Amino acid sequence: MARQSGASSFAFKTIVGSGRRANAVVPTALDKEMLAGEMVMLGIAPRSKGYAGVIGHTLPVSGTYSPLQKEYLKHMKEVLVMTRDALKPGVSGKDVDAPGRAYYQKHGLMPYLVCPFAHTIGIMEAEAPFFGPNSTDVIVPGMTICVDVSFFGHPELNGVRIETGYEITDQGAVPFSPEMEQVLLSL
Repeated sequence: MARQSGASSFAFKTIVGSGRRANAVVPTALDKEMLAGEMVMLGIAPRSKGYAGVIGHTLPVSGTYSPLQKEYLKHMKEVLVMTRDALKPGVSGKDVDAPGRAYYQKHGLMPYLVCPFAHTIGIMEAEAPFFGPNSTDVIVPGMTICVDVSFFGHPELNGVRIETGYEITDQGAVPFSPEMEQVLLSL
């Protein structure tokens, strides 16, 4: 599908990891059998005309999320929205990161936080600046930024990720794919 839509290559091997394999930030497919009750982390980063794009999602292997999985995916969705809403010209990276980090703290997710919630995207799938807790980089119109909400090493859920990209305009963040944003927000 990505190649049919114009992708010439990929920025990383396709992410496929279920159960304990989802504890890696970028797990690649192995011969591990996916088991009912697990979630599978998926991600793809197609390149077109020299530029990378990326989407990430975590789906239930059995087709239905458990109550615990739904609860944590709701947390991920909340952080995606607050991070997206912070993507405005003039805002510093640490101010983009702070609301999600506070939310993770409130809900006991900080021990599993590995990656900041936003990074730019362009020639590479993830490139500087990365908008973490110490970032003084400032958002400007024309930037392309991915909101990448994840956690890894959870004792029951392992790793979970949802990710999509935005173009920064004078008014704020505009989704690269409104359809993908809607899929992630409808969890």
